[in-house]
Amino acid sequence: MYKYFLSALLALVFFHSKAQNTQFLKPSTLQILKGNYLVSDYQSSNPLANYEQIACETNRLVCADSLRSFIEVMENFGTRHTFSDTVSATRGMGAFRRWAYQKLEQFSARNENRLQVDYLSFDISNNTCGDVFDARNVLAILPGNDPNSNEAVLLMAHMDSRCAARCDTACDAPGADDNGSGSALVLELARVLSRYTFDHTLVFMLTTGEEQGLLGARAFAEYAAAQNIEIKAVLNNDIVGGVICGATASPPGCSPVNAIDSTRIRMYTNPLSDRNPHQAYARSIQILYREKMEANFKVPMTLELVGQEDRSGRGGDHIAFRENDYRNLRFSSAHEHGNGNPLGTPNYTDRQHTTNDLIGEDFNNDGQIDSFYVDFNYLARNAVINGTSANFLANGPDIPNFTLHNEPTGLRVEITDASLAPEYRVGIKTRVGVEFDSIYRFTGNSFIIPGQQQGENYYVGVAALNAQGLMSPFNGDERAVSQATTPAGTVDNLPYGLDCANIGIEELQWQQIRHGLQLLPPRPNPYRGYTDLVIWSKRPTAPKSGTLKMVNSNGQLVFEQSMRLKAGANTLRFSKELPGGFYFYYFESSQGRTQSQKLWVP
Repeated sequence: MYKYFLSALLALVFFHSKAQNTQFLKPSTLQILKGNYLVSDYQSSNPLANYEQIACETNRLVCADSLRSFIEVMENFGTRHTFSDTVSATRGMGAFRRWAYQKLEQFSARNENRLQVDYLSFDISNNTCGDVFDARNVLAILPGNDPNSNEAVLLMAHMDSRCAARCDTACDAPGADDNGSGSALVLELARVLSRYTFDHTLVFMLTTGEEQGLLGARAFAEYAAAQNIEIKAVLNNDIVGGVICGATASPPGCSPVNAIDSTRIRMYTNPLSDRNPHQAYARSIQILYREKMEANFKVPMTLELVGQEDRSGRGGDHIAFRENDYRNLRFSSAHEHGNGNPLGTPNYTDRQHTTNDLIGEDFNNDGQIDSFYVDFNYLARNAVINGTSANFLANGPDIPNFTLHNEPTGLRVEITDASLAPEYRVGIKTRVGVEFDSIYRFTGNSFIIPGQQQGENYYVGVAALNAQGLMSPFNGDERAVSQATTPAGTVDNLPYGLDCANIGIEELQWQQIRHGLQLLPPRPNPYRGYTDLVIWSKRPTAPKSGTLKMVNSNGQLVFEQSMRLKAGANTLRFSKELPGGFYFYYFESSQGRTQSQKLWVP
């Protein structure tokens, strides 16, 4: 721990150059981020806003070949060093950032110009590499559809690269993995997600100056704090495409050398902040993935939450947001190819921070890469995790406020928000480990936590669930020593998963409707004494009869009704009394069953 604090302190002293004259080049950008815009100016003519459809389509639309094409272009700029040439049309930071800006404008043009593309300009002074006037981050903003919410979700990566010497602008620094992989991921998600509508604003940002002290990230984070820009959460991606273990990978490291890991990605967050909001947020991303997406991945991924802010002695752009009290995390490959210090490490043969940080190499000179160092399928899976997480955050409920009462009967959670959510999750852990030991689900505003042991010190967090079964981030840990031993309770089985086989891109969705039938969302939802359940019969060959069935969140049948169907809309007004909770219904015929819809009964 002392080593961690010392390395963090040295990094702060050595690298922290103050950004000056920070501003967007378009005045409207700041107003959008502050919520001062007309929603109608950025609305789609055909809005796609259902979070389930967005998640499933993101899983289909993110393309490994697209990610590869972006990194190949990045390599061709020779270097993306922050202090490199900004005038050349073919080499250096200026050429690359203009290309990235143009790509984001292309994505916007394909989607009714709904992306606001801009630069964040700032001056760098007193840096060990010199001064830069008009350094620039590149960003694109997709304004949110909820005028009552100004919070933004930030997807980001640093675009700059470097060689062994921190200030060497002459060397070739392709930076394919560090951090072409993260930059490609952000560009790919701007391409995919800009076709959708979200409650909260999405920001896609490429920063500069990470390698010289998180300069671009600090410029944005400090400017956002000074301008009272609300940021719900930050998803930072840095070195997310490599799968090969290097000899000098920084702790927690990997082994043995050249071992492959293409199914695990690490999440780093600060574990020492007051109430631990950053790790609570990272746990939320992990749980959302497990509940919503893991079953839909052809190659399931493991999201490993690491109990430190970054690799030992290292740092990334997410730290700048922690310094300004914004929830943040860093995604990074489980296997990293080097410690990034070629000059200070004897016999350094790894690729990180060298001219050899390439997509791969052609060893027999036949014009084809023989060995890939960036795994584009792995990178695509990481992009899907980021994109779906941003979707869940941008369409999900607000983080709840709660009080943890330490009473003779045990620790009790009290929700202090005036307006209650349909359900809440409470996570509990001891000092050991970084993940929750147990998660429970409850309704109402009060809950005595099960499974406590008297005298044990517990960390407790709470998240809200909305009517669609979508979870907020967990509020930060409250800590207390329990005064009582409490009975065991029913552990949350994370029941609000997605079945993407029946949800997806519109043209595919109609192909996948079971024999021409589709369930429309219930109205009203939440249930208000009644709701209309609508079955749409799309094709002449659709079944003419069947049974509408409803189950509770534990899969128990609570209602069924035989129905004869006509072409078009078939409506059943449902008014049965049910206990509060989530219910799922579907239509079943001799030819199969439809996808299900959710109903919330308060």
